[in-house]
Amino acid sequence: MPSQLVSSSGCCQPCDSEPVVVNIPGPQGPAGTNGTNGTNGINSFTYTTAPFFVPALGSSVYVYVDNTDFLPESVAGQFFVSVQGLGYMQVTSVDGLRLTLQNPAAGVLGIANAVPTTLIPTGSLITLAGAIGATGAPGVSGGAPVGATYICRTSDATLTSETALDSLSAGYIKTQGSSGFGAVSTVSTIPIADVTGTVPIAQGGTNLTTAPLNKIPVGDGSTYLQKEIVGTLPIVVTNSAGNITLSAPSIVPFSYVTFTRRLTGTNLIASATTKNPFSLGDFPTGSWATLDPSSGFTAATGRFVVPNTGYYKIDATFNLLGSAGVASVIVFLRKNGSNIYQTLEFNATNASPQSLVPVSFSYIDQASSVGDYYDILIQTSGFGVNVQTGSSFSVQRIQA
Repeated sequence: MPSQLVSSSGCCQPCDSEPVVVNIPGPQGPAGTNGTNGTNGINSFTYTTAPFFVPALGSSVYVYVDNTDFLPESVAGQFFVSVQGLGYMQVTSVDGLRLTLQNPAAGVLGIANAVPTTLIPTGSLITLAGAIGATGAPGVSGGAPVGATYICRTSDATLTSETALDSLSAGYIKTQGSSGFGAVSTVSTIPIADVTGTVPIAQGGTNLTTAPLNKIPVGDGSTYLQKEIVGTLPIVVTNSAGNITLSAPSIVPFSYVTFTRRLTGTNLIASATTKNPFSLGDFPTGSWATLDPSSGFTAATGRFVVPNTGYYKIDATFNLLGSAGVASVIVFLRKNGSNIYQTLEFNATNASPQSLVPVSFSYIDQASSVGDYYDILIQTSGFGVNVQTGSSFSVQRIQA
């Protein structure tokens, strides 16, 4: 704060008539208060200070605002305001900060306001709108001729020639779109030529929208699927437009081949020799009974030559008796000159009792070429062996 000091001219001089003031810095004072805000919306706009609901057409509502200075001074009801989120409302009363706004009746505004009961929130902008324009001239009276032909939903007494759809007990309506003509029929059955679109299965259709290409419709329990017929070998299926062809390779009839050569005498195979007991070459004086001799058997060699490829079953049965003492015997089945099966070595004797030794086997083999052949050889050592009556060699073709 300012202080008064003694004069610097000395104590011998008279004192100053006015004190000298010198400012000594002190602590900074507090900040001043803010200035006053400007007046809201004068000559421009205002905001709502409370929410309200849009009234019904022709009804009014109180609307509270920040300021009403922007509104013109005129007769109430002669001007409109635009309310954010609502539309145009007519001002019918201004009471301080409360406006009475009326929702114009139907037909007054070219663009409809928000739906009545719509909530308009606090802070919605309100601006002055132009006055409503003059009412236009009434429209020219007119109307469609009452004597023309019409299709109506319900009967109309003012018309002289109309068909009311709700009066039809059965039938359908047919239109031709932009072509400008159509028909209403009371016939309950729709002509098939008038059916378009997709006919569902429940109405006797297939529910298909595209024509099947080389396919047929197959039901799966709920709808139809477009499926091709598929063959399994040897059946071949060819699907083509409008045709399904089934074909199979030519089936060659199975040629059943059977042959049996049975001994009716006794053929002696000497010791330390190997012979074919069914060969005329080995036993020129032998005797046999032959079934189906034309099937491929060669008597001179005792070989069966296959006339067809395929699977063959070869059966051989022997009644053997030693010629003097004990003969060691092995029986061979050969194919094309090579052994494909042989028995274990066994003994055959002429001692009594029960000296006759029965031997048999069955063998299945595949002949891959026409001309393959099978034959039987018996080998002895020690003593010879007699191949007795009833011994046989049989061949059967069992599969192609």
